[in-house]
Amino acid sequence: MGPQERIRDFVHHVLGCTCPDRVFDHIEDRMVASSASPHTRSITIGGRLLIYIWHVREYENFRENLFALLETGRKERDERNLNRFRAVLSVNGPLNAALTRAQFYFSRYAGRDDRMHIHVIPPDDIRDI
Repeated sequence: MGPQERIRDFVHHVLGCTCPDRVFDHIEDRMVASSASPHTRSITIGGRLLIYIWHVREYENFRENLFALLETGRKERDERNLNRFRAVLSVNGPLNAALTRAQFYFSRYAGRDDRMHIHVIPPDDIRDI
């Protein structure tokens, strides 16, 4: 399976996105070093979907880092006229605690913005993409 197929599989099966297969004809996948956000990878699919991946290593400043990631992603989504933004947090350790915390802060930030989503996943779910 090639890189594009692995990304498509991840988006469909791990994130649960129902994007049509045709949007996967154009994928921008880049590593980033952002001073404004903790994400290290940005994937844009079909000019419609923006995904940021953050490998959460520690929980110090978690709230501030998550808000920075969400703010940066929302801003990029809007500036590029993309349909959706998905924040993906790859977390070592107990997922339930991380998910509860992430969803709490996400709901405070995103409000009624239904074009933003958050996912908390184990590192194994992202290893092959």
